[in-house]
Amino acid sequence: MAAFANEETEAFIGARVVSPDWLLRQWTAPSVDRENDVAVVEAPDGRLCACLTLEADPPYTSVFALGMVALPYHGRGIGAALVAENELRAERFVALADPGRRVVIHAGTLADEPRVSGLLSAHGYREVRRTQLMRIDFVREPPPPAPIAGIEVRTFRSRDAEELFAVHREAFADHWGEGESTYEDFRHHLLDTPRFEDGLWFLAWHGGELAGYAGAREEADEDSSRGYVDILGVRRAYRRRGIGEALLRHAFQALFRRGKHGCDLQPLGGSWPFGTP
Repeated sequence: MAAFANEETEAFIGARVVSPDWLLRQWTAPSVDRENDVAVVEAPDGRLCACLTLEADPPYTSVFALGMVALPYHGRGIGAALVAENELRAERFVALADPGRRVVIHAGTLADEPRVSGLLSAHGYREVRRTQLMRIDFVREPPPPAPIAGIEVRTFRSRDAEELFAVHREAFADHWGEGESTYEDFRHHLLDTPRFEDGLWFLAWHGGELAGYAGAREEADEDSSRGYVDILGVRRAYRRRGIGEALLRHAFQALFRRGKHGCDLQPLGGSWPFGTP
């Protein structure tokens, strides 16, 4: 799946952006029902030529649908079949949502990719959001973070995990398209991955209260010479005090010391440019 997905992203944007590890982690999350939420398509000769996946968190009012078709199989109607199949499978989340609540499907695709954009538009989807990859180059050692009165930043410790999750839920409650993820899914996607390093996760404390956090990893998917910030969040009561910038600067300095040439960041959950109710 990753191989043929990357054939398309390399052809269109010149970069490989889908890793087998990422796909496997998405498909093995505790909340995923693999019988209903994940499927592959086989060609007559047994080759895998397409796949689809769905995911939704409580309150199940926002469903993320993804479909990928291998380049040699474009133009055969497989993409349209995936859209229809995703919509059919998404109906199970309508039953899980509160009666009367509006349930929306978000379908992810590469921005400005004309064929997929045209396909989704033809099925009643409209573009609602775009995500940009943000990038900083380390020409020299990044400047240190400015001190913030009453705030202490230190690296993650295992006993911080549950409080970190609680702060994550609060920080991302305002995020577009965000559901209420479980602690198990949070650990699965962020803390229990092979690339997690507690020395690259920075937590901002106000006395005994966690105010914000940033999680980084040593290698970005598109360029292993660069680091990557997976996630950044600040609780509502602590925003607009420079805590987010301070956390980023801690991550930049740590990555620079590891010989990285820069750092990439992409907003979590933001790669959903199309949606339809």
